[in-house]
Amino acid sequence: MKTILSGGKLLDKKNNYLFSELDILVQNGKIRKIGKNIEDSEAIVIDLKGKIISPGFIDIHVHCFPKNTAISSQPDDIGVKRGVTTIIDAGTAGAATIEIFYEEFIKKSKTRVYSNLNISSLGLRTLDELSEMKNIELNKIKEALKKYGDIIVGLKARASGSVVKENGVLPIKLGKEIAEEVNLPLVVHIGNAPPKVEDVLNFLGKGDVVTHCYNNKKNGLVREGKVISEVFSAQKRGVYFDIGHGSESFSLDIAKIAFENNFEADTISTDLYERNMATPVKSLETTINKMLYLGVDLKDCVEKVTNKPAEIFKLRELGELKVGYNGDLTIFDICDGNLELEDSVGKKIELKNYIKTEYVFIKDELIKV
Repeated sequence: MKTILSGGKLLDKKNNYLFSELDILVQNGKIRKIGKNIEDSEAIVIDLKGKIISPGFIDIHVHCFPKNTAISSQPDDIGVKRGVTTIIDAGTAGAATIEIFYEEFIKKSKTRVYSNLNISSLGLRTLDELSEMKNIELNKIKEALKKYGDIIVGLKARASGSVVKENGVLPIKLGKEIAEEVNLPLVVHIGNAPPKVEDVLNFLGKGDVVTHCYNNKKNGLVREGKVISEVFSAQKRGVYFDIGHGSESFSLDIAKIAFENNFEADTISTDLYERNMATPVKSLETTINKMLYLGVDLKDCVEKVTNKPAEIFKLRELGELKVGYNGDLTIFDICDGNLELEDSVGKKIELKNYIKTEYVFIKDELIKV
């Protein structure tokens, strides 16, 4: 099957497409040509004149394994139906549940779905999954990687007092040791102590990811108007920082202070699941709009939901407008008007200019958002 997406304005900073008016030819799910006035008598032509076309958005922090789990949603409800072509489940599944996740949800979704496997074998059947150290089973993680290594792109650990209980930083320490052994990044949720966030950061190294980086908790990365020094030390070691908006983990005021301290997240993500889809998170588009409000340039926002996540998690043939890559696209408009948004702590803002996703194109199909 051949499709020409015609007349759009391409946006992909990495490949120097800065609102470039070009056509894209996609054949059998792959980008085959990018150029002006592409013609092919065998191709279906879709007129997208005036709309912005970027690589398909990638949301690296969602919960999309809705079977016997404490928090979750259906993959397509937070993926293609909300303008996102690729999602990474953030530890909802563990080694004991990844098979069900794969067979019943990943294989059946239009959205591309990957997993940051929870270091707890049970995943998020409960929200205190690391309160028992016996739940961390190296052999089961290795077995899961043998079977599902093409979809498991990292390991996930949650460093909050309600999760680890009396174990403090020990689950994170063990999680890091396992991640090094299996050569995967460790993605760490930060929240209320214990453990202290400084101790968590000091365990992490090149390629690891810290999510919820703009929360306003006492154990957060910003305190008394400053970013703690351990953040910059971690950045020098190659640790990445992710937004992971969530129900309780994103403060516009904290983000503003962080920017003033030259601390900007590497990736934009949502922590979406059923209970925060109405408010305050809504969608990846909504989180991007909050970044636009804070002054992040649109081309940089798009990079943080396309090129950068693909690079961090080694998502092959994703995240770029490039011949040979998957023809996964997000198509959106820039709108004028009044859009009210709210962060996780009740602060409301109003935007005059914002993006609105209109379509995704994935696996040779144009899907209305």
